[in-house]
Amino acid sequence: MAEVNLIVLVVFGIVLSSAFADNPCLKGPPVPKNAAECCVTPSLVEPSAFMACHSKWISQTKRQMAIEGIPRGCCVAECVMNSTKLYSNGKIDREALTKLYLDSAKPMPPEWKQIALDSIDACFKMADSMKDEIDAGAVLKPAFEGEQICHPISGTILACMGMTLFAKCPARLFTVNADCNKLKKYHSQCPFL
Repeated sequence: MAEVNLIVLVVFGIVLSSAFADNPCLKGPPVPKNAAECCVTPSLVEPSAFMACHSKWISQTKRQMAIEGIPRGCCVAECVMNSTKLYSNGKIDREALTKLYLDSAKPMPPEWKQIALDSIDACFKMADSMKDEIDAGAVLKPAFEGEQICHPISGTILACMGMTLFAKCPARLFTVNADCNKLKKYHSQCPFL
């Protein structure tokens, strides 16, 4: 599970900011590194659960990133949350999410427990501050044929968690090299696609 780390989590960052056609995040990371090669973080789901959701929804997610206006919900994220039974009717079960992250952190260096708890607090506060925008994204009409509208709360929380955990990787656990440093800078603003 550690190998998947935040790739499982951060695919969902689309909802953190308005997406435009010239969005530099659409080009992808500036290096061919996987985040797990730079820092292994606690994760929410097993690789197979993530990959099933990613395969089903990533092409729609990429198309949505190029649409201006209110950020659209990320169906990859909602699919992942549904697979963990954490999502229902626009709500995330914070207690269950906390348990999953803490269980994932148990075999890892001890500082991850507090980092995970702090990240959960920060991400839920951020989502609360964006409630109106998140709710508006949940009621958007399809912008292209076949677009599924998913609630933005899943992507908001998962993107925030993945990006925050990666950003807070303890120095002793972060692989310091040019590629990982570039990846860290890139992922301070962009999701993992």
